[in-house]
Amino acid sequence: MGHGVPGRFFCPPAGYWKVLEEMALVEISDLTYWYPRGEKPALRELSLRVEKGEFVLLTGRTGCGKTTLMRLLNGLVPHFHGGVLQGRALVCGMDVVASGPRALSSRVGMVFQDPEDQLVSTTVEREVAFGLENAGLPAPVVSKRVEEMLAGMGLSRLRRSFLPELSGGEAQKVVLASILALHPEVLVLDEPTSQLDPLSAEELLTVVRRIHEETGTTVIMSEHRLERCFHYATRVIHMEEGRICFDGSPAQAARWWGPREGAFLPPVSRVFARAGWEEIPLTVNQARRLIHGLETRGSGKVEVPGGRREGPPRGGPLAEARDLWYVYPEGPEALRGVDLRLERGRNLVIMGENGAGKSTLLRCLLGLLPPTRGRVLLLGERPSRERLPGLASRLAYCPQNPNAYFLSPTVREEMLRTLKLRGYRGDAEEAVRRQLGRFGLEGLEERDPRDLSSGQKEKLVLACALLPPVPELLVLDEPTRGLDYGSKREIMEIIREYGDEGSTVAAVTHDVEFAAALADEAAIMGNGKSIVNGAAEDMLSDSLFFSPQVNRLLNHLFP
Repeated sequence: MGHGVPGRFFCPPAGYWKVLEEMALVEISDLTYWYPRGEKPALRELSLRVEKGEFVLLTGRTGCGKTTLMRLLNGLVPHFHGGVLQGRALVCGMDVVASGPRALSSRVGMVFQDPEDQLVSTTVEREVAFGLENAGLPAPVVSKRVEEMLAGMGLSRLRRSFLPELSGGEAQKVVLASILALHPEVLVLDEPTSQLDPLSAEELLTVVRRIHEETGTTVIMSEHRLERCFHYATRVIHMEEGRICFDGSPAQAARWWGPREGAFLPPVSRVFARAGWEEIPLTVNQARRLIHGLETRGSGKVEVPGGRREGPPRGGPLAEARDLWYVYPEGPEALRGVDLRLERGRNLVIMGENGAGKSTLLRCLLGLLPPTRGRVLLLGERPSRERLPGLASRLAYCPQNPNAYFLSPTVREEMLRTLKLRGYRGDAEEAVRRQLGRFGLEGLEERDPRDLSSGQKEKLVLACALLPPVPELLVLDEPTRGLDYGSKREIMEIIREYGDEGSTVAAVTHDVEFAAALADEAAIMGNGKSIVNGAAEDMLSDSLFFSPQVNRLLNHLFP
C-alpha cells in the first residue's frame, strides 16, 4: 500500500505523516561498493542526503563513480551488476538492497547514457506508451500522457517512426519522454544531452528544468558540458575516486574550483577563474554584465582556438562523396544530394541538428550502408562491408554507441582482438599495456567493457582504434560523449600526436569546444544536405548555435 492516504488496514502512529514529509528522498550512509572483478571500490564510504525538490548536478572526472551512484539509486547496483555492497541506501523510503529495481522503478525514473539500452518497443508512440501500459494505467490516461509527452518533447512528427531509424539524439528524447510519462518522484539523468545537438540540448534541459520547477520533481543529473546546466542546479556534488569531496551551491562550487580545478567549470567561468576574478559568472549573460562598460576595440574576427595543421592538403582526398543519396527502407530520405571531400591532412568535423543525416553520411562513406544514389570513394576505392576488413590497417572507426564495438569479456581481450584484426606482429601484451597507460585506463584490464562508465567506454574504443599500426583515417561518431573536460583535453592531445604521425580525422560531433579545437574544415548539415562547409575558423566563430561559449562572449566585446 502507498502512503498517500491511510487505508482501513493501516492505523499510523502519531506523527507518522509528519515524519514521512520530512524524510529525505535519498539517504545513503557510509556506503562502499565493488564491481565484480574490480580491484578497487567504485564508491568509497559515501554518505549523501537529497531532499525533495532539489536539482543536484553531479560532476567529476570520467570513472569517478557518478554513474555507479546513479545506478545505485534505481537498484541496478547491486541487483543487476552484482558485486559487493556495504552500508545502507534508502530511496523514497525503500531500502535499495531489499527492494530492487522493479519496486524502485515506479518512483525513480532513470535515463541512461546510451538510449539504445532502454528502447524496447517498435515505434516512438509505442515506446512512450510501453511503461504506462506495464504500470496498468487506464487506456484514456495512457493516451493523454503519450500525447502530452510527444508534444512536449517535440516528437509528434516521429510518432510512427521505427526506433532503429532514429538518430542518437532523437532516441535520447524518446527515452526521456517515456520516463517523464510515468511521473517519477526522482528523475535521474546520466549525461542526457550527450547525443543532442546544441539547440536540442537546450530544448531538453528546458523541459527538465520546467518539470523540476513546476512539479517539484527531484532531479539528479550528471553532465560534462556544464555550460548547458550549471546555472540550473540548486546543488553541485563533486566526486573523486568514489568519494564526495565537495557539496554546495553552483556559486560556491565556482569559487571552490577556481584555484583548484577550473576544468569542471563552464568555459566562460573558467576564463574568469583563471584571470583571478573574485566573482565568477556562470553564464555568458552574467559575464557580459560583469564586464559591462569595459571599453575595448579589436579586429572584429575571433580566432577559433586549436592546434590545427597549416598548409595545403597532402596527397589528395581520403574520402569523397558526390551527389550522395540514401533512403532508409520504408523511411525518409536521410541524405539528399550530399557533396563532400575529405583531404588528407585536413581534419573535418560534421555538425548539425539531430536527424540531419550526419551518422548516415559516415556509414555511407565507410561502406556500412550502400548509397541509394551517387558515388563514394574511400581510400581510393568504392567502399563496402565486404572490403572493410581489408582496410583494417589503414582505417579506424569509433561508432556512436561504444557497446556496438565490444565483443570480448574483458578490456585486455578486447584490445588483443583489435591487434589481431590489424595483423599486428609485435609484442601484443606490451602494446596493450602502453595504450592503457596512454589513455588512463590502467587497472581496468579485467573489467567487462560493458560495465565501464560512458566516458571510459569512449576512451577504450578510441584506444583500440589507435592501436598500431597508426591508421591513415580515423572516423569518429560523437567521440567526446561522456568525457569530462580534462579527459577531452587529453584525447585532443593524443589525436594531435597521431595527426603528426599521418592520421586524418573525420568526426561527427555536437561538442562545439571539441570541434573548434580539432577541425581544419567544418560542414553543417540540415535535412540530409551539407548546407554550408568551409574553413573551421570561418564556420564556427560567428555561428549562433555552433560557436564555443567563450567566442560568444568575445564576439560581444569585439563586434
